[in-house]
Amino acid sequence: MKRPVSLFVAATLALTSALAAAQTRVVTLGTVGGPVLSLERSQPANALVVRDRVYLVDAGNGVGRQLLAAGLDLRKVDHIFITHNHDDHNADWGTVMGLAWSTGRRGNIHVWGPAGTESMLQGFLQYFAPNARIRMADAKGLRRPDEMFKAHDIVGPGLVFKDDLITVTAVENCHFHAASAGGARSDDKSYAFRIQTPDRTIVFSGDTGQCAAMVDFARGADLLLHEVVDLPSIQQLLTKELPPQLAHGLYQHMVQEHTTAEDVGRLAQAAGVKELVLTHLIPGREEPESLFVDGVRKHYKGPVKVARDLMAF
Repeated sequence: MKRPVSLFVAATLALTSALAAAQTRVVTLGTVGGPVLSLERSQPANALVVRDRVYLVDAGNGVGRQLLAAGLDLRKVDHIFITHNHDDHNADWGTVMGLAWSTGRRGNIHVWGPAGTESMLQGFLQYFAPNARIRMADAKGLRRPDEMFKAHDIVGPGLVFKDDLITVTAVENCHFHAASAGGARSDDKSYAFRIQTPDRTIVFSGDTGQCAAMVDFARGADLLLHEVVDLPSIQQLLTKELPPQLAHGLYQHMVQEHTTAEDVGRLAQAAGVKELVLTHLIPGREEPESLFVDGVRKHYKGPVKVARDLMAF
């Protein structure tokens, strides 16, 4: 006579079956905000893995190494999506393309980003030209990088990209404020991305301040990855480490163009997202997770996690 399967074994089998059936996962490759380098966290980047295909959302410094650490082959990255043209988000998309080419990839690689992305590719190709010329002399028959690397400026909100596995739509968020003297220009745009896969809807906030447009854009998402800042910690850090005038300007940027934990919680609750992941942490040093989570939980009733590098969701 067979014994009944224990509840533990049944639950384990169910979980294993669910994981096997899942077609989509997100790996947070880099989770600290800003251009300051950290030994604990890498700059912003995310891998969206759908079946055996890898897409990148943002590509801060060191993303190639982070892909390797996550067990992902950068030569499988066909498409890269950049939320905005700050260097902690766009510094290494060219490097990913170049490394893939240098290690054997021969298919086209596309990058999609705000105005300026196409011109950045031209700059990268110029930088890459001596390396490419030498390698092509050593190995005959290689495709030219300028034939393989493709850049596309996003022209505005709406559909950005669609293939047989994902649909990517964009909305302009609230990260850039045009200024008459310096600062962002009217054609400098910052986007959030909503990505529909065969089994999940995932929203990447990008960098953004409080933004009414994000509520409808994130509505009902299975997973919202949203930036978060802690203003008291930032003010203390800036005052300690920077000259007063620079510290003041950067702090005002944090207040106006980034999002506190309580505001993220309000957004997630209003949008009815099923799960919230906090990333692009600032300061993003060794502060306790409760510094961010406690503020979110005042308003959001669903599950919330603080991302670290190489976590999968």
